[in-house]
Amino acid sequence: MDAGDHAGIDGITMGRLRFWLGSLITGLVVSSGSVTVAAERIVFRFGELARDVSVPELRQFSETGAVAPELQPILQRLKPAEQLALRRVLSQPLPVDEVSVSNLLSTPLGRRSLQQLVKVLDQPASVAEPALSSALVLGAAKPGGLRLINVLEAYPTQRLPVNVAAVLSLEQSLTLGMAQQEAMFDILTSGKTVPVAGSELTALSVEGSIPFRQIPFQFQGRDGERISAIAYLPETSTAASPAPLVAIAPGLNSNMNALLYVGRHLASHGYAVASLNFPFTSADAVQAVIQGTALIPPVNAWFAQPLDVSALIDQVEQRWGARVDTQRVGVLGQSLGGYTVTALAGAELDWAALDRQCLQLSDPKVVVLNPAMVWQCSGHDQVSQRKSFRDPRVKVAVAVNPVTNPIFSATSIQALAVPILMVSGSNDIFAPSISQQLIPFSWIQQPGSLLVLQRNGTHLSFLEGTSDLPPKVLGPDLPLARRQLKGMARGFFDQLLRLQPVMPSLLPTPTDPLVAAGRDPLKLLVMPRLSRQQLERVAPGLDLDQAAASGL
Repeated sequence: MDAGDHAGIDGITMGRLRFWLGSLITGLVVSSGSVTVAAERIVFRFGELARDVSVPELRQFSETGAVAPELQPILQRLKPAEQLALRRVLSQPLPVDEVSVSNLLSTPLGRRSLQQLVKVLDQPASVAEPALSSALVLGAAKPGGLRLINVLEAYPTQRLPVNVAAVLSLEQSLTLGMAQQEAMFDILTSGKTVPVAGSELTALSVEGSIPFRQIPFQFQGRDGERISAIAYLPETSTAASPAPLVAIAPGLNSNMNALLYVGRHLASHGYAVASLNFPFTSADAVQAVIQGTALIPPVNAWFAQPLDVSALIDQVEQRWGARVDTQRVGVLGQSLGGYTVTALAGAELDWAALDRQCLQLSDPKVVVLNPAMVWQCSGHDQVSQRKSFRDPRVKVAVAVNPVTNPIFSATSIQALAVPILMVSGSNDIFAPSISQQLIPFSWIQQPGSLLVLQRNGTHLSFLEGTSDLPPKVLGPDLPLARRQLKGMARGFFDQLLRLQPVMPSLLPTPTDPLVAAGRDPLKLLVMPRLSRQQLERVAPGLDLDQAAASGL
């Protein structure tokens, strides 16, 4: 997944965003110039029982913990842990502004997420969805950012009925997605002496001196569509010394340009590189749909994308096979592309597990805000449920912020046939690190695999072409993040494709199971394994089995 269907901004100009936002807010203003009525009292429903409290008293509770007399009967019906959860969910901020929220709500993913959020409100969806959409934008514009208490205050009705069970479910989703992620880097290193490798990663990110040719081309996809692609061929590649091949898979509503800086880096060190625009999920395809020049693709077009990458490898073999080694291939992908390369590396799709967990989206007591899971469940029951997309030519994979859970289960991911480097950002709100990378990595048994946790990293940290997005969504020091990915990718591919031990100090050992690298604000933690005990420290009180199964 990528900026377009996550942050909701790729492919749409900022001017159009501001127009959309201005129109939405204008629609909330009556002819007198004053904003329409906002919520004054919140009605908490416990089954057939209802208790209400004023919004100012609820805000006081969220900010200070003070309990007003009319709030006391409501809290008495909650366990102590649920009382704490209620206060947290009211005050927990999300790192987005009103422009990001408004644009997200204009995407298919945003609308599906809104369908989950309205479960919090005890109102018909036809009434709640447009009202909540407006309240989310206005709430995000208030001091303190997007907090539930701000949204409730902005909701355009005097009395607002709330489903308590759904509110508590929302708290669990937000806590797992945000608060626990912020602390997990420190938790994993607590009490340990962690060796630091700095200069080696920097050296690996330095551009090479090998010239290469850039060759755009097209080929026909499995459904007859034309697929745009590009290849980088180093001048040192010959029939006697063929270049190792790396195939790059971009994310949803992105295109090959977002990661080609890594491709150019690898080519300058003698790799052949090939990348493509996926025919149904690239930024170009999404933009064509927006402009009305293309049909809306199936929502489940994502699952068979590994076949497009295999076809890309076929094309390289047919065109340049005498100079490129297409029997030992590395693959690199981000977000949806991360799913793609994980499947190519052998992890099998567990459709039964996905079916079971997607039932939560229709449970009125469960709010599923994990964008990765909401997206995976869209149209999942309308496809030919192929299990394996393993390409035996793929010998190593790098998966950056991959979407993995629940399409890969604890059992199916163990079919992984080659080492994988899984890169995770601690501040990724679109493919949350705990559910989408940390828990799945703990299932992996393939020797040589590594998990790299990037402190303060977001879902977009490693992508080019995102400079117009809000800083809170992008994260800090993007040039540093891109240098890190260049170094990690080159080191991992050199290690496993060229069999050159170029990064020994970056590799954990039995005596040093964790290695730190990089520098602030984007320090890296490198791990060869992640135990259940470590996960329990990262997410205390969380039912890991349920979190893993549900993709929370």
